[in-house]
Amino acid sequence: MNRNKGVTILVMSITMILVAGSILISAVPVQAATYSVLRVGSRGQAVSRLQQTLKNKGYFTYPKITGYYGTITRDAVIRFQKDYGLYVDGIAGQKTQTALYEGSAGSGYKGTLRFGMYNERVRELQNALKALGYFKGTATGYYGHVTENAVIAYQIDYGLRIDGIAGPQTQNALFGKKSTVNSTANRNTLTAKERDDIFWLARVIHAESQGEPYIGKVAVGNVVMNRVNSKQFPNTIYGVIFDYFQGIPQFSPVADGTIYNNPSAECLKAAEEAYWGSKPVGNALYFFNPKKAAGSWIVNNRQYITTIGNHAFYN
Repeated sequence: MNRNKGVTILVMSITMILVAGSILISAVPVQAATYSVLRVGSRGQAVSRLQQTLKNKGYFTYPKITGYYGTITRDAVIRFQKDYGLYVDGIAGQKTQTALYEGSAGSGYKGTLRFGMYNERVRELQNALKALGYFKGTATGYYGHVTENAVIAYQIDYGLRIDGIAGPQTQNALFGKKSTVNSTANRNTLTAKERDDIFWLARVIHAESQGEPYIGKVAVGNVVMNRVNSKQFPNTIYGVIFDYFQGIPQFSPVADGTIYNNPSAECLKAAEEAYWGSKPVGNALYFFNPKKAAGSWIVNNRQYITTIGNHAFYN
């Protein structure tokens, strides 16, 4: 009887020691992974892993994984650091590699996605947009025009900056996290009317100047906004676009039907810039392409300001 009691006590003691040991072990904090600093000139498996991960995220575009940290790898790291808000030095240190290898968990912003990228995060973006009815078709992981247009449509509806790029503001809104980007209050609180105004402004910019440089696109929007604010013309963007003089539309795209287009991302961006006050052509109220029209009345009656691309602007 006493022998059995002694065995029982021994077993209980061992059990208590094991339990205490497991508690102590679980109390020891697990250290985060540490990474060797990689910079121009580094070689080896760690560099290969870095390049492959950057490639998967759309930053490393060289066709082969070389295992050598050269200028191409450095530039890829710089782009990644800029997108993730890291210190930009082109060196893959602890913070950069932690963000690269461990920053993919959870939702919200994970780095800017834009046209031409091809990776799993683009696929996630497409699936999220598809769930809301913006992206049609199969999620391929390639950020092409279909994805770009889906992002633009989402940005318009949610009052975000319209650029067709899935940056911090767009991704945080899409994946359910509050944006950490500081942007103009007006752009964050767009009304339905303002979104509609910007869309129509982008349509006339696209129809009139899709082949012009970006500043030329903003300039066309500048003219429309000047007309809205002038007593000589209707006081709405839609009214200005569809304004007639002696039975003739003021804008030729209204006459030929090209006003009913799907504006490009650049035209939407230009529209937003003009809408919020950018004035590359000052108070200009008129423009025309001298290669396509004489513009005699404008030339003889209005003051010339400047020429941008193929368009001459007059006030």
